[in-house]
Amino acid sequence: MVGKEFTYKRVRSGERNPNTNLRCNLRAFRAAASLFLLTLLLSCSPDPFIPLCPTGDCNALLTSSFSKDINGYYHAELNWDTEYYPYFPISVQADKTSEEYWYGGNSVVEGRFDTDTYFILSDSVAFTIPLYQPYGGLETYEGFPISVRDTTVVLSQFEGTIVPIIQNDTRVYFSDDNFGRFTTTKLVGPIPPSIKGDTISIYLKVYWDGGEVNQEKSHYIEKFIIE
Repeated sequence: MVGKEFTYKRVRSGERNPNTNLRCNLRAFRAAASLFLLTLLLSCSPDPFIPLCPTGDCNALLTSSFSKDINGYYHAELNWDTEYYPYFPISVQADKTSEEYWYGGNSVVEGRFDTDTYFILSDSVAFTIPLYQPYGGLETYEGFPISVRDTTVVLSQFEGTIVPIIQNDTRVYFSDDNFGRFTTTKLVGPIPPSIKGDTISIYLKVYWDGGEVNQEKSHYIEKFIIE
């Protein structure tokens, strides 16, 4: 029966065992790999979240220069003695977005308006055009021409057109005013005499644009009693 041969090597005193070297190398490799993975994880951790608006929540405020009663209704006292249908302005103040979300150094916030009140144009919609004498006509002291007469243009082709009390097919953008407020304005009107005594509602939707982070609020409503 043929036996297997085994070779043994005697390790002298003070001589390092090769198996011990291997274990030490493995421990050192594990430590280095753990340190590398920890560094990689720390470098890939997400940045702290920055709120879209500095206050943490974006808000806006719709206001008017008219007085407001205890029931929350504005009383729009208009001048009905002019040649044209009256208008009145409304203002909106909004929070700016955080600077990290600005475009080209500007906070981008937009607003859209709507209403529950419309009127129908009649066949008597008209406007007046002043006529001037092109050469040798009269002028003001500042050099502006003085009209010699007026002509009226009737826009009968728009009869039956339904018109909202506030333009609702465009958007407005907010900007800093002279008082440091982030604001925008909008005209309500024209307001025909047939609406006098009625209550109209103005709706506002505000959109804060921060690219991948944005917010929209549409609960802003103010009511006006036309007087």
